[in-house]
Amino acid sequence: MPTPAPFEYRMQLPHDPRAVGVARRSLRAALMAHEVPELLERAELLASELLTNAIVHSDGEAQLRLRWARESLWLSVWDTNPKPPELRISDDDSEGGRGLHLLGTLADRWSHYPVRPDVCGGAESKIVWCRISRSAPG
Repeated sequence: MPTPAPFEYRMQLPHDPRAVGVARRSLRAALMAHEVPELLERAELLASELLTNAIVHSDGEAQLRLRWARESLWLSVWDTNPKPPELRISDDDSEGGRGLHLLGTLADRWSHYPVRPDVCGGAESKIVWCRISRSAPG
């Protein structure tokens, strides 16, 4: 399997639930163009979860960043809510609360960090990121 050259894409997304589908289709196009289709399902699901959380838990725009480096895809989502993500306990009947569980299961690694006000337009914010490699996490 050939190794793609490093690449990076960024998408600025409005605070609109429809933006998640637009981002998912763009992510799919980028991964297909760079010939890493084996990451499609995991990347789409994780990006969808990260972006949905950004839209549900913030009141502003979001940004999705895809970066291929060192045989891994790095997904990060910036949003305007500085509060760290919280792992929630959900039961079978819950409609939400599974996103961070999916990150823990499907990503090789994930975390978050705050963004200082002087970096992004004068307000505190955060970035939640994950890394996935060609082989599924052990």
